[in-house]
Amino acid sequence: METQKCVLYDRDCIGCLECEMCDLDPNKVCDNCGKCLDIQDYATIRIDKIITEPNKKGRKRL
Repeated sequence: METQKCVLYDRDCIGCLECEMCDLDPNKVCDNCGKCLDIQDYATIRIDKIITEPNKKGRKRL
């Protein structure tokens, strides 16, 4: 049987379940509430410039 790799440490999984614990409350098992993530309803990016390069036929592509 093939062993699983630990997602937290560089070793094989030893079944400690540390990866299942809540980051905000170490006495609680993670229930995927998302409170530890910085999730926003929307995000913006700033575009400095658009660079276009000619393709093989000489036409510009975006």
